[in-house]
Amino acid sequence: MPSPGAPIRVLIADDQTLFRAGLARMLAADPRFEVVGEAKDGQDAAEQAIRRRPDVVLMDLQMPRLDGVEATRRIAMEAPGVRVLILSAYAVGAALNDALSGGAVGYVHKDATPEDMTDRILAVHANGGSPANGHFANRLSLREINVLKLVARGLSNKQIAARLTISDKTVRNHLSRIFKKLDAGNRTEAVMNAMRIGLFSV
Repeated sequence: MPSPGAPIRVLIADDQTLFRAGLARMLAADPRFEVVGEAKDGQDAAEQAIRRRPDVVLMDLQMPRLDGVEATRRIAMEAPGVRVLILSAYAVGAALNDALSGGAVGYVHKDATPEDMTDRILAVHANGGSPANGHFANRLSLREINVLKLVARGLSNKQIAARLTISDKTVRNHLSRIFKKLDAGNRTEAVMNAMRIGLFSV
């Protein structure tokens, strides 16, 4: 753990050279961070994390030799003080869920803005982070979360509209935005995805 004021030591693991190099340059230009290593596959990521003990590992999920899920599990077992933040192109998915179950403390979407990316790293370093603080969760409004909770309870659009004193059309608009933000194709997927990233539980 660095002393107060010391930069956060970050290891970047991604098999896409341009993405990895670009992210490294962005973080290196910010005095709050120090890039201590780059890895192009999961095995290298795990070995570097265990050896270098960075504060945070930015871990891609799909990599050769060892994927991000197994690399995360190995780091959690052999270097438990290292916090793994998943780099994901998707808000949800079996691999992301497995990585979070295997020791990752959160995720950040690969399309995140530089500010979102640095905010997630700072949050993970400060308190371990939470999937609920991820890129998509930050984009759901309180009203959208309330709509989704009522969907989870089995209410129809008409019932949700009556409960929240809004029109059916407004409910449909909320759901359309929710589906897009949560990468969901229907109501069930939206609820499951929201629960998976910690927005609420039932």
